[in-house]
Amino acid sequence: MTKEFFAASLAIAMSLPAVARAGEFSAMDADGDGYVTMSEFQQAMPEATAEIFTAADANADGALTDEEVAAAQDAGVLPAKEG
Repeated sequence: MTKEFFAASLAIAMSLPAVARAGEFSAMDADGDGYVTMSEFQQAMPEATAEIFTAADANADGALTDEEVAAAQDAGVLPAKEG
């Protein structure tokens, strides 16, 4: 029973950052289309510059996906929100 509890606890703990990021992304994605545009980005993060958006936009399509936001947070390009 202890091994199962430990394994379940570890799985939950490892998934929490992804859940937090998903919440952050959906908060930025004002229209809920699965992409964060420059306008949405600036509304969510008024202190961030266009250069930061461009650095986070890995495929240079003018919109950020959840994966691009997560990668930018991991790389330190975008701040990871705490709490």
